[in-house]
Amino acid sequence: MDRFQATCPADPSCIEQFDPSLIQKKYDEEGTENSVWVAVYRSNQNQPSVFVRDEFFHVMSVATTMDTSSSSASSSSSFKASWPEKLQTPLARQKPVAVAQLRASPDYEGKGVIDSLRCALKKEDTDEACDGGSEFLEALGVGLDSLVLHHLKKQSRRDGDDESTISFEGAIRTKATLFSNRLLEERGFSPVENLSRDMATHISSLDGCLQKYAERSVDTSLSMEARDRALQIVSILGQMDRPKEGENSNDEDDGDDFDPWANIKMQI
Repeated sequence: MDRFQATCPADPSCIEQFDPSLIQKKYDEEGTENSVWVAVYRSNQNQPSVFVRDEFFHVMSVATTMDTSSSSASSSSSFKASWPEKLQTPLARQKPVAVAQLRASPDYEGKGVIDSLRCALKKEDTDEACDGGSEFLEALGVGLDSLVLHHLKKQSRRDGDDESTISFEGAIRTKATLFSNRLLEERGFSPVENLSRDMATHISSLDGCLQKYAERSVDTSLSMEARDRALQIVSILGQMDRPKEGENSNDEDDGDDFDPWANIKMQI
């Protein structure tokens, strides 16, 4: 059973339904060419009670995270805009349960960064029938796979260009949390060995991701949609160029001797 489905790229308005603070004016000014969001929703395979439960937790989250620093009039307006008039299943379906972003790295030219991996479902609710052992991890995994697939499709469309060699090795960087660490390594992302400017903990690995996604594509315990995404990823990865011998594709040792304590030392 496919519990979740993803929209990628997702419209910023979809992300605002999850958390308005994730969409800033700066994002609108910079445009969406070098940034893409994914929104993960529950599929219609779920029981109606599941949607009602999600809607209840969403309402409670809105009620407990309201910004009380603004004026009462402003707060009241925000409250009315966010609080649904009635508790009903269709509203829950329209709100993403997880989101994530893939954007251009400000530190490494030509690299992408996956961040804002967020999920509204409870981390503590485990279910061995889920991909990853819980609905929380399965929803995040759907978002992660969708962004990887989007990136690869975009790169494959550049195959006819003569601008540069297309490679997946070290092309995507991210900072893992206690929970996303498992998702990344189960999909072949490699832990970084040296501290870098963007403090990334994992980077994409062509051979690692090719192996892990190939395993997922034939894993019958996964949903058909999950296996299909994995198969599409494997198909494109198989056509990617490997870095030349001696080429530093990961940009971990870029010669700048990154020191995270530099600012502190200057103040002493």
